Amino acid sequence: MVFGTCRKFTLEILGANFPCQIVIDMNRAKYHRLMYSFAAIWNWVLAITFLVLPRIDISYFSLAGDTIPPTLLWFDCFMGLVFAFGIGFYLVSLNPAKNHGLVKIAAFEKVWVFVIGISYFLIGEASLILVGVVLGDLIFGLLFIEDLLAIRRAS
Repeated sequence: MVFGTCRKFTLEILGANFPCQIVIDMNRAKYHRLMYSFAAIWNWVLAITFLVLPRIDISYFSLAGDTIPPTLLWFDCFMGLVFAFGIGFYLVSLNPAKNHGLVKIAAFEKVWVFVIGISYFLIGEASLILVGVVLGDLIFGLLFIEDLLAIRRAS
């Protein structure tokens, strides 16, 4: 992606050349704030939803394709970590340079959650709804990796 720069090029249509210019006015700092803020909100909404729904009715577990576990201990611990990562993304949105190390961990976590979710779907133990959720995590993971590569190129 190009941020805060102007790209000039010539577009050729039926032998005629047209000078063109694309200007993208979003700078990298604004992009960071937005991306990591959305990632924080994504995590918070998922964590709260998945912590609250089973308390309303345990049969909500079937939406994910899961069998109802004998205890919610490990599920609740995982959702607590999902919420904590949301706090981390919020901190990154405030100061990406200061909290850059968290992005490396987060990129791994997001891709790993996708791998686990899709694996369980392929063996028939997760629903298509769960695949949609973990696909969102994969998208954030890829955006985080792109961000890490852009930071590396810039330094």
